[in-house]
Amino acid sequence: MKRLLMDSPYYTSWKKHSHLKESAKYAYSRQFLKFEQYLSLDYEGELDFDKFYYDTESETYRPIDAECIDGYVQFLKQKYHASKNTLFNNIVYLKHFFTLLHGLGMIKQNPMKNYPNPYYERRIIDRSLSIDECRRLFQAALKADPFVRKYYTLFLLMTTTALRNREIIQLTYDQIDFDRKVILVNKGQKTTSDVVYMPDSLIGELERYLHHTSIEEWRKSGQSEVFFENNRPLTSKSLNRIIKRLCLEAGIQKKVTAHSFRHTTAYLMQRSGIDIIAIKRQLRHKQLSTTLRYVPPVDAAKLLNDACSNLLQ
Repeated sequence: MKRLLMDSPYYTSWKKHSHLKESAKYAYSRQFLKFEQYLSLDYEGELDFDKFYYDTESETYRPIDAECIDGYVQFLKQKYHASKNTLFNNIVYLKHFFTLLHGLGMIKQNPMKNYPNPYYERRIIDRSLSIDECRRLFQAALKADPFVRKYYTLFLLMTTTALRNREIIQLTYDQIDFDRKVILVNKGQKTTSDVVYMPDSLIGELERYLHHTSIEEWRKSGQSEVFFENNRPLTSKSLNRIIKRLCLEAGIQKKVTAHSFRHTTAYLMQRSGIDIIAIKRQLRHKQLSTTLRYVPPVDAAKLLNDACSNLLQ
């Protein structure tokens, strides 16, 4: 039996021209089956989004519109008891679907063009390390390598600069500017050159580390990477392996990855009273909304009470 939507030229063209990964297409298609079920309640014959409704008064056809999408949202709520996350995803999927069809010239109007999506609820997950966890990790790093202090220097750099995974393993000597107290970021996930600031404690530790005999020998051998393991430059796998091993030794039970240290930098800066704009600058985010997801939620009531107390003193 021919299916209304899934066997239509609309779905076939979307699947052919969409640049989504196969896993994403599968996720979209599972929700499109629900949309097909909804459409099948009142629609018969070949699906035509440009002639979706028949207006008996004007005896003309009208295209699919936002009213139809409203009905679909109610259908999901009533039949599937859809959560806000499910409703949000369905609207996103349909926006992608109809926008592509409109771009291909398969429909004259896009019913999702200005359709609102008020169902977004993103959980703020605190991935940062606490002060106590940082101290325990630093102690474990010093115990594992008390002479070169490579792991200690590595963790201190990650905790204070918010460098990304790839930026850490590709960090070279010429990127470090001790005079300006910055690290030039011109490698890694982002291509735009930028700088991150180094605190004095990191500068002192980096200078000591880079002048250690074993590190100077590594550099004289023609290597430019600052950090290495087993006489090889760090990789993402080896970096996370170091983190996992030393977290276990520090008694830190939660999952910690290289990315957790970017959250930690944001948390430590926030805890020190540093402005959110400065935190955004250090993390090199384009949008402030992204930075806000990196810092723990602020206790607004406590801040207001503290502010009033100071005001009335």
